[in-house]
Amino acid sequence: MMVLLQRKIIYMNYVPPGAREEQLANTKVAKGISCEEVAIPGEKGITLHGVVVRRESSSPDPKTVIFYMQGNAGTPLARMPVFQRLLLGIRLTPHSTPPSDALSDTAVLAVAPRSYWKSTPRRCTERGLLCDYEHALSWACARFPNSQVVLYGHSLGGAAAVCLAARLRDGCALRNVAGLVLENPLGSVPAMVKALYPQRWLPYHHLGAFAIDRWDAVGAMVRARKDPGCLLHRLARGMLLVLSKKDEIVPNCQGMAIFDAARAGEEDAEKEGTRRVVVLNSALHENAWRDRQWRTEVEAYVRAIQERPTDEKTGSSVSVLLPY
Repeated sequence: MMVLLQRKIIYMNYVPPGAREEQLANTKVAKGISCEEVAIPGEKGITLHGVVVRRESSSPDPKTVIFYMQGNAGTPLARMPVFQRLLLGIRLTPHSTPPSDALSDTAVLAVAPRSYWKSTPRRCTERGLLCDYEHALSWACARFPNSQVVLYGHSLGGAAAVCLAARLRDGCALRNVAGLVLENPLGSVPAMVKALYPQRWLPYHHLGAFAIDRWDAVGAMVRARKDPGCLLHRLARGMLLVLSKKDEIVPNCQGMAIFDAARAGEEDAEKEGTRRVVVLNSALHENAWRDRQWRTEVEAYVRAIQERPTDEKTGSSVSVLLPY
């Protein structure tokens, strides 16, 4: 049954109950935040629904757009506290130190792939979700042509961000895609199966071999390292990996496997310093955004993206991050 129903386990578009009926009008939005619902055309008549979240005071043409790719359950509306914490630095206690204003001209685009939220209820597959995210990313680059776009993937969305960038060819159409942030990403579905059932004597431990959708982020990173024309080849050199030390779902070793695959064979210390791993000591899988260090590190990363020089020939951001 686990093999036959594996896509129901991987893609929990039915969680929480009533997720597909959620409405933006009924979602609590913090003061000072503007949230716009958007509909994006996909392949073969599919319509993808998402939200663009920004400060009310920000310009229509923000400096940076964070392209947020969610985990395997819920909707973009359920992540509204994450986006507000990022954009406003909402105080979690009355005595919290107010954050800097570095993200005042940043927007978040979070798109629900097929069968999630209001998006067309087609069957979820790895190929289908990657196609949806590709259309959404193209839409983002067209709508915000002067903005730097940062791919941000959480959990399954982290693997999706890596696999998406691996299948895209770098070029003029994607020249403003400038960064990659992975938060508690899974390395692959087979690796997750073994992590959930580590006992070799259990039959479940060996079910990873039967995975239809493998979401092999580690393998994608290995292949991209050898393919200079791949978008991931450029983004991986300046990626930010955020891990929750107390992650109770995805072991930290899976995120580190992606990171190690990106830097394999690099002995140049200068190149090694362009990518970064941040470990949040007290965070769990879903609540890293509540950690003050999370906001500080993501803000610093976005600021470095904004200050990064561009290649005069291509108009693309160069790969090396400025120190932060």
